Amino acid sequence: MQEKDNNSPATSSSNWEQEFLDQSDDAHIKSAKIRYRCPKCESLLVLKEGANGAFWGCESYPACNYTANNENGKPVRAKRYLCPACQSPLRRKTFKDNAFWGCSNYPECKITVEDDNGVPSSTKKYPCRACGHYLVRKKSKNGYFWGCITYPVCTNTLNDDKGIPVLKKKR
Repeated sequence: MQEKDNNSPATSSSNWEQEFLDQSDDAHIKSAKIRYRCPKCESLLVLKEGANGAFWGCESYPACNYTANNENGKPVRAKRYLCPACQSPLRRKTFKDNAFWGCSNYPECKITVEDDNGVPSSTKKYPCRACGHYLVRKKSKNGYFWGCITYPVCTNTLNDDKGIPVLKKKR
């Protein structure tokens, strides 16, 4: 049998050992690199730069389109708000100086909700006297009013008084 020659190159399995031993004495690990996994496909999430700033995206894009907001260097999924009528996600929209939330199922569902500092306003539910569904607060060129959530099927409306519908007296 041949004896091992100490001058021969190290095998590939011990390359990392030799590299570790050759490091200088001041080589220290400062912090471990944290990796985040995609909840959809288990690939790694990568910090990317977009038109609206930094965000986390799946490295398997376009096969997986998962994204998350970047908050303090960590991926945080944006909170989803659902339409009160059809349970589809609401989307924040802006028109001129007015911000509001509209149903993503538009034009089948025409629900809009007021914006309250970046989140949909949580209005108290007032029943519609005409059809039994409920009223939502809407804004028009003449100011705020309350309209039935099933519009255009039900066109019942009420005036607004500081965020509360003004009930019409029955005759």
